[in-house]
Amino acid sequence: MDEQQAGLGQNLYYYIQERINSDWTTDAGMAVVLTIFTCGIYGLYVFYKLMERRDRHLARVANMINTSTALLKQRASADGKTELIAPELSQLEMLQRQIFDQSRERGAVLWLILGVFTGIAIWIGYYFIMDDMARHDVLEAQFFTLMSAALAKAGLAGQTSNAVPNIPDRNFAVYLIASIFTCGIFSFYWLYVLVDDGNQHVKAQVQWEDFIYTALVTA
Repeated sequence: MDEQQAGLGQNLYYYIQERINSDWTTDAGMAVVLTIFTCGIYGLYVFYKLMERRDRHLARVANMINTSTALLKQRASADGKTELIAPELSQLEMLQRQIFDQSRERGAVLWLILGVFTGIAIWIGYYFIMDDMARHDVLEAQFFTLMSAALAKAGLAGQTSNAVPNIPDRNFAVYLIASIFTCGIFSFYWLYVLVDDGNQHVKAQVQWEDFIYTALVTA
């Protein structure tokens, strides 16, 4: 591996290890219980952390994808296999742009302030977290599947594996109406699924990120 590839490999390692800081998780049930016991105060903290996780996770993954795609190009070029994986590279670059565009920060502090002073901003923020993470989950699964196929064709990994989205398709209107008609009681369940969906998403991708690092850097 030449100096440029080594530098990309170091960057990739950094972005993967950064998940310790960006991919916050907590027990969803306990988050709801503490929110009830503190009359909603703890729920504001969880709301802040959910929005922060959304911002930091999407930014980290965008950087990880940019770096791993660049490193794949370098490895394929060095091995004379660029043309072989050209279809996958084209699709990867398209996904790369989509994921980067989606990674723009929404601002956890701003949304927390809006939530404290308006209340309704909490539910609007819930919508953005739910929608952004669900769309990101689909794009990320497509990226991992394409990267797996490219790595296999380039001889850097074994058999192609398919990644599947793991965040359920939830209807914002249903959750909002249910929360309003139950005087906010349903929103506790809404909070639960937002925490748990994100937890499952970040946990599921650990093996994929490790697989990509192993194939691109240590293979």
